[in-house]
Amino acid sequence: MKLCLFILVSFALYCSSESSNIQNHLGSRTPYRLKGNKNDSQIKYPNCKDSKIWMVIRHGTRYPNAKDITKINTRLKELKLEILLRHRLGKGELSDEQIKKIESWTWDLDLDKEKFLTLEGQDEMIILAERTRKRFPGAVKEKYDNQTFLFRYTATQRAQQSARYFANGLFDKKEAQDVIFSPAAKVDTVLRFYKHCDKWQKQVKKNPLTYTEQKLYGISKEMNDTIKSVTKRLGLKNLLSLDDVNLMYKACGFETSWNKHFTSPWCYPFDVKSVQTMEYYQDLKYYWMDGYGHDLTYRQACVSIKNMFENFSSKGGPSASFLFTHSGTILKILTHLELFKPRSHLRGDKNVPDRTWRASDIDCFGANLALVLYRCKGVDYVLALHQERVVKLPMCEKELCPLKTLKEYFHKSIYECDYTDMCSLKKDDL
Repeated sequence: MKLCLFILVSFALYCSSESSNIQNHLGSRTPYRLKGNKNDSQIKYPNCKDSKIWMVIRHGTRYPNAKDITKINTRLKELKLEILLRHRLGKGELSDEQIKKIESWTWDLDLDKEKFLTLEGQDEMIILAERTRKRFPGAVKEKYDNQTFLFRYTATQRAQQSARYFANGLFDKKEAQDVIFSPAAKVDTVLRFYKHCDKWQKQVKKNPLTYTEQKLYGISKEMNDTIKSVTKRLGLKNLLSLDDVNLMYKACGFETSWNKHFTSPWCYPFDVKSVQTMEYYQDLKYYWMDGYGHDLTYRQACVSIKNMFENFSSKGGPSASFLFTHSGTILKILTHLELFKPRSHLRGDKNVPDRTWRASDIDCFGANLALVLYRCKGVDYVLALHQERVVKLPMCEKELCPLKTLKEYFHKSIYECDYTDMCSLKKDDL
């Protein structure tokens, strides 16, 4: 009896540990609750006071786009029936409990909710705001003043609602209702510069060569082994396609992210090794589209960087600027600042387990970058935080970096950031 109990407890702990490991590798759909810094202690330096904060924030957890909602609703429901049938024949490696969860799984998401902020996304923004205010009481004042605070968001429901719930976390209910938000613009070259950069759209995003490494990895031995592993784990007769496995990975990410008390049954097909394969497959796409793969990708982020320096160099202006945006903006700004740069370009021949460029860590739902201005004995310094943790900028000797050093290093970003010229398609580009 004791042996049986020990085996049951050990299995439960193993499943819990494996589930936790899988949740940490869901790429850009990874839950922020697993990545944010829960230590909200005030960040102090001797003879220094925080005076301004400029923070760019990816919207909180959202629902899938219409295409994915439809595919999950059709294809995964088909696979669900096949998995249950094969289990009754004694096939597959899932436990009876896991099969019960798959059997009870439903998908009733309306298309009109595509990309909308979820309840979990609302909570993410409230909690992030509460911790930010506690860390930087000098820059983030307790009382709201429209001269002191700036809130900007893109013309999307998920960014707008993220901004509103963030404000709810900063102020009491009455004050939050009085917050003035900058009107969203259809063309916003600070918050979403890449959307209107014609040259980048043509040469990078819509260029098939951008996805060469991801496609190579899609036919690699590692990926083939993963597809076989998932097929075997589910007990299916026919080998799954990469599209099917990727769809399961997406459903696993979305459902796990928007419900903190629930692990999606579509995570069950994966073990830690296979989920890391899918994670790298997604990383290759974002690395070459939003990261270090093409210099124009991160050069265009100078518009945002320039906005930050202008605020920090001005004696006036808001002391707290909160900009609500998207994955593409976050990744390009991080790259412009030379953060999380791998030793060499990520390639599709094999996984790089120790890479610093990992969307699960740097670009999860609610991902954020804060730059904080400190005044220290009459001299200005800048502190950078990513996912609410202090990071040392590569061009700086210490975490607290002189503003003068940064302005010299990013001189071109501040004074030679000609967005129109950079992004216009010339005759040679056509």
